[in-house]
Amino acid sequence: MEVVQENLQIPEKIEYTTLTPLPLPLTADDSPDSDNHEQYSVFRNEISLDTPQVNSVSSTAIDFFSLDVADEIEPEDNLPEPVTPVEPKTPAIEHEVKLENGWFRGDCKFKSPMLQLHKEIVDFCEFLSPTPEEKAKRDAAIESVFEVIKHIWPHCQVEVFGSFRTGLYLPTSDIDVVILKSGLPKPQIGLNAISRSLSQRSMAKKIQVIGKARVPIIKFVERKSCLSFDISFDLENGPKAAEYIQDAVAKWPPLRPLCLILKVFLQQRELNEVYSGGIGSYALLTMLMAMLRNVRQSQASAEHNLGLLLVHFFDIYGRKLNTSDVGVDCNGEGTFFQKSSRGFYNKARPLLLGIQDPQVLFD
Repeated sequence: MEVVQENLQIPEKIEYTTLTPLPLPLTADDSPDSDNHEQYSVFRNEISLDTPQVNSVSSTAIDFFSLDVADEIEPEDNLPEPVTPVEPKTPAIEHEVKLENGWFRGDCKFKSPMLQLHKEIVDFCEFLSPTPEEKAKRDAAIESVFEVIKHIWPHCQVEVFGSFRTGLYLPTSDIDVVILKSGLPKPQIGLNAISRSLSQRSMAKKIQVIGKARVPIIKFVERKSCLSFDISFDLENGPKAAEYIQDAVAKWPPLRPLCLILKVFLQQRELNEVYSGGIGSYALLTMLMAMLRNVRQSQASAEHNLGLLLVHFFDIYGRKLNTSDVGVDCNGEGTFFQKSSRGFYNKARPLLLGIQDPQVLFD
């Protein structure tokens, strides 16, 4: 039997609206007609579809099988009586409030997909929040590590920073520790001293000293709690960044749930390590703050729906942002800037994200 098909014309490109080109600031030596007054677009103007075109079956296609076969089959005599199938008995459905997939509460459904997504994000963040027992375990592990450090350098200053201090940590997140005022000429000396002390006390495993990195650190797993630690020396901007993020989380309520769910999203795809080309927590928070500032200026009603904000984040940074020419800045009123104007442009790798450190003011 012949099937009638017709090709759907799928456009090769999809057009998206763009923002008004942002001009570069004029200096005293520049004029409006100067060649240096370059124009650039914040968003990509078009996105090509790489998926091949496929033929779809028209709704007017002839059925493969006819449902009316009464005229084609002659009645036969002496046929056995049809056996009525016995339906298997199913257990009664228990109407109980259960957690779907371990974290989603399925006792409430919304017709709006965005409201449903909002509720799932809230439930997931509640699921990720540490219990009192988990908090106590982390506090005990930190105290034991602090005792080792203070035994080596009694007069040093030891601080926790990173996601543990800001409250944006996952159950599998490392604990970042910085040692200040140790008086050591080189951090490698201190890292080796910590490694020896941990080994002598048999309180750590998987000890790894990374002394040749830009920021030398020691990584290990505390045996009793099985929590991972990263210890560095004289990294003063770490605690300062933690204070900045704490203030930002208090200012932007959607920041914490969006950050947690995106950290899990990146971790599942092994895109959360900066040294391998991923996005770290600090850069992720900067991207979120820039997006929230943009949303607050344009769509105030969307600010309270986490589902809309999550989709908006993927739409901006995954599809629309012109990463070749545009960087991200969450300071001031502007959320984007031209990468070449601040030295962020990399000719060999133009698609790299350019993210301005919010603690570094750029003139």
